[in-house]
Amino acid sequence: MQVTTSYMKMISSYVMQDDQLFPMLTVHETFMFAAEVRLPPSISRAEKKKRVHELLEQLGLTSATHTYIGDEGRRGVSGGERRRVSIGIDIIHKPSLLFLDEPTSGLDSTSAHSVVEKVKDIAKSGSIVLMTIHQPSFRIQMLLDRITVLARGRLVYLGSPTGVAAFLAGFARPVPDGENSLEYLLDVIKEYDESTVGLDPLVLYQRDGIKPDQAAKTPLRKPPKTPRAPRTPYAKSPWTKHISLRSSHFSVGNMNSQRDPKDQSESNSGIHPRLASHFYKDFSVWLYNGVKGTPLRPPTWNHGGRTQISGAKSSMSSGHPFPMSQQTPSRVKTPVVSAIFTPVREGIEYSSYNPSYEEVFEIEEVLDEPVHRHKFANPWLREVIVLCWRTTLNVIRTPELFLSREIVLTVMGLVLSSFFRRLNHFDFTTINHLLNFYIFTICLVFFSSNDAVPTFIQERFIFIRETSHNAYRSSSYVISSLIVYLPFFAIQAFTFAAITQYILRINSSILSFWIILYSSLITSNAYVMLVSALVPSYITGYAIVISTTALFFLTCGFFLKRTQIPLVWRWLHYISAIKYPFEALLINEFKGTKNCYNGDLADLSPGPLGDVKISQLHKDSIDLSQNCTLIGEDVLFSMDISKENIWLDIAILLAWGVLYRLFFYVVLRFYSKNERK
Repeated sequence: MQVTTSYMKMISSYVMQDDQLFPMLTVHETFMFAAEVRLPPSISRAEKKKRVHELLEQLGLTSATHTYIGDEGRRGVSGGERRRVSIGIDIIHKPSLLFLDEPTSGLDSTSAHSVVEKVKDIAKSGSIVLMTIHQPSFRIQMLLDRITVLARGRLVYLGSPTGVAAFLAGFARPVPDGENSLEYLLDVIKEYDESTVGLDPLVLYQRDGIKPDQAAKTPLRKPPKTPRAPRTPYAKSPWTKHISLRSSHFSVGNMNSQRDPKDQSESNSGIHPRLASHFYKDFSVWLYNGVKGTPLRPPTWNHGGRTQISGAKSSMSSGHPFPMSQQTPSRVKTPVVSAIFTPVREGIEYSSYNPSYEEVFEIEEVLDEPVHRHKFANPWLREVIVLCWRTTLNVIRTPELFLSREIVLTVMGLVLSSFFRRLNHFDFTTINHLLNFYIFTICLVFFSSNDAVPTFIQERFIFIRETSHNAYRSSSYVISSLIVYLPFFAIQAFTFAAITQYILRINSSILSFWIILYSSLITSNAYVMLVSALVPSYITGYAIVISTTALFFLTCGFFLKRTQIPLVWRWLHYISAIKYPFEALLINEFKGTKNCYNGDLADLSPGPLGDVKISQLHKDSIDLSQNCTLIGEDVLFSMDISKENIWLDIAILLAWGVLYRLFFYVVLRFYSKNERK
């Protein structure tokens, strides 16, 4: 039976080990957002609020309803409450299957017990819960239905926590009086792991029921390694030959010779030993039946005989049974004994040690999401609205996201104005000052956008967690982040344009000046977001953004004009995002014959203008006075700017912004996955 990824996303949720939450949202707002994106629009807002309040009560978070989540720099909920919030946002839609990655890590014993208690309540409400946990306390152990103990990735125990003592007794290592059985099992595992025989005796006993021989019962500690000693970890282990999970020689007869007489009687009665692989191969079976509740073909545990079953119900951290309905036995290909029965060995009844069962049969059905079911709970537009609401709350409650750039642009606008003074004169010195002012303005806008580098990096794991189970589309996230920041970009651009235009008395249009700066902020932010999605850390992001922006600065046409750039690198001139706003500002200032500049040519050298060229418009104009040495068009011609329409540069600049946003979406859609590297 195959379980597709889309089906798993539909019926399951995964709670990460780290609590990835927005610190400036309250607990109630966090749950409400989860309800808005996880629940379909057919459920009314009142019903969603009701479910949120029920979840707050279920997780014991009523007292922290209106408390901010908080982080290292802001006081918020406690560690245990934060962990319960992480669990709550993933069960708001009541998934059938819930995975938790070490939910008690970093918590004190009381908080850890409280978290597991709430997880137990979730399992009782009808969800199948699987979680990883390190060295749980005795109180936590007693809350678990079944446990799986792994050592170096190998299965050592699978069953009820109360069956650990019986398991160790059967292994000839009874638990001492007053000792915690699970902690003692961990000590035994460590002892064997550090011994010459390794973990093989434990793995083999768990898998096949083969008891250790006398040498394996008293494992010897590994001798200290010497630099020249060859590494042969299991070469001399008598248990190595048994490690194959499913050998072609595996049979009841072959195993009888290695077992005790009482064990042989079990095999002769038709009960087959269970394998460690049963749990993994049965996963899709019990998932299918636990989630969908559909009938299952009858298990055929014996050959012609009938085995007495003492446990008709087995669960994995939940109350879900494994249904056993009638089915035609002709579908069964190779019947293998499962482990829902209660074997008796050496007078010890494993009543609580009920392993899973396996049926090896042919199943043509593939578990996939129904055709009529939508992949996402909400339509695209509603996702955008909800995401805009959350992002706006974060920006308003985190003013440094907006004020930092606003303050930088305000202060630098005042500083630049004090440097250049008035730029409304028509002399050659003013030409140089205008060129320097405009190039610095564009570079300031682009470099000030670097503060957006950590923005997505901080949100990336939240985005991955939310989209890993189809909470919303990647495109919704991309569009909503743009929509929310557009008004802030407009305010920031207008602030700088108004300050410099008023103090410097620039002759160009302030509206065009503002639109150019506004477009530059949109494009630079899109580029920074793209880089942030590609890099693993904000340090790398800063390095890439600064270096590429410097390269754009070099090839924009200010230091090196297009004809001065080597042919092999000339393509950089056209992909430079600084080129287009810089050209647009110069066209806005110097286009036409309205401005006539005079002065000493020595004032233009040294300077960015270089060799002064007289434009064709200047040559053809007959209405210019004889004292007009240069016109604005001559400045553009000398800077190798041939465009006559300012809106063409703005359109190309915005097109680069759209392209960056498109690449950003592609990276989010196909590159950002919930996988450990």
